[in-house]
Order: sequence, then C-alpha cells, then structure tokens
Amino acid sequence: MSDTPGESTDGYEGYAQWKRWQGSFEVREREARYFAAEFRGMPLRGKRVLEIGFGSGSFLTWAKSEGAEVCGLEINPDMLAAAARHGYAARNASLGELVGEDARYDLIVAFDVIEHWDTDELIANFRHIAALLADDGVFLARFPNGHSPFGRVYQHGDFTHKSVISHYKIGYLATISNLDVVRVANVRRVSSRPGALRALRHRWMALRRAWIERSISRLYGTDRLPLDPNLVAVLRKRA
Repeated sequence: MSDTPGESTDGYEGYAQWKRWQGSFEVREREARYFAAEFRGMPLRGKRVLEIGFGSGSFLTWAKSEGAEVCGLEINPDMLAAAARHGYAARNASLGELVGEDARYDLIVAFDVIEHWDTDELIANFRHIAALLADDGVFLARFPNGHSPFGRVYQHGDFTHKSVISHYKIGYLATISNLDVVRVANVRRVSSRPGALRALRHRWMALRRAWIERSISRLYGTDRLPLDPNLVAVLRKRA
C-alpha cells in the first residue's frame, strides 16, 4: 500500500498514455487484415458483439464496419469518453452486472484482457461470459502465451497482469464454465504489407514455426504446443 495519500497503486495510472491509446476509434489497414484473418469463418453482420476492455477502440470500429451491433466495457475514463464522442455504446460495468440485466451476445471478445484477472476473477468471469452468450455464441480471447518462453516479454512487461495463462488453463476454465474449446492456437499472423512476395515469405515463416513446435514436442515427449508470444482461444457455448 502506498504511503502517499491518494497515490495510485493499481498500476493503471497513466496506462492509456503508456499504451498510446489516442481514443481515435480508427482501425489501421494491417489491423483490419488481422481481424479479418482472426474472424475468418465467423461473419459478424447482424451479430450482437461485446468487447471487454476495448482500449483504443480499433476492434469495435472494425466490427461495426462489418455490420455488427457493437458495445464495449472499459475501466479507463478517457477511453469511455472517446467512445461516447464517436457514438459507441460503452460503459464501466462488471460482467456480473450484465448478467443481472439479462444481456445476451452472439460474440464476446477480450483482446489482451484476461491476463489482468486473478484466479478468482478468471473463474467468475468465464462463468459470466458463458451466461452472457446466446445459444451457439462464441468467446474469443487473446493473451500472452504462458507456456512459451517467447510470451514472457508481454506477460512480464505490464504491472497490471495478474495471471499466467496457458493452453491447459483455458481447457480447465472452459470445462467449469459450460464452454467448448474450438481452438487454442498462435495468433493469426498477417504480413506487414500486402503483396504476393510478402505473403510467400509470411507462409515460409509459418511453416518454420510449425516445424520448430513439432520438433520441440518430440524432443520432450509432449503434445505439440503453439509457441508464439501470444495465443488466441476460441470457445463456444455448450448446447
């Protein structure tokens, strides 16, 4: 606890400035290609979408452009004010509050958020998310890769991170939350610029990563595990 009255101790003081969130609610060209890759096979038109911790608002902007009905949760007051200025439905509320309001969503996303929850919060919030999903609804989360040495730079680069999350922990959280695991995998990667040559180089790098993952799993006698710095988990509400 701080010895200075009124001094912030939660790690979020100046967080938006450190993350360079401008509150412009714009989506850059490469971000748009990344979102399109991550949500390939999941059309958003007409879907009710909730983003937990929307930050700079780039995903909300992209999802709205894809025809989704979007809303977001955020604790940062500057980003909440920016969302209001740009006409987005946003609030500082807990998932438990939304459950109490009988809200339902087709898709819930959390980019770089769930590592900010401790164990009790993870268990409670995954159950809240399951309750908030409509039938056959999907939860997608991106987080630092807890079982990869390459994930440490992101995991330990933020004072507000409370949990280290792995493929196996996602499986446990899904099991106790009435969710089925669709996939837990490396983040979808897109080249820095479009073009056939860059796409070919990008494909080669993906094959090289896959070879390294297979080789390490054979060496240590484990299941093949994704080793990129960040993972994406896609969970579906169990029938």
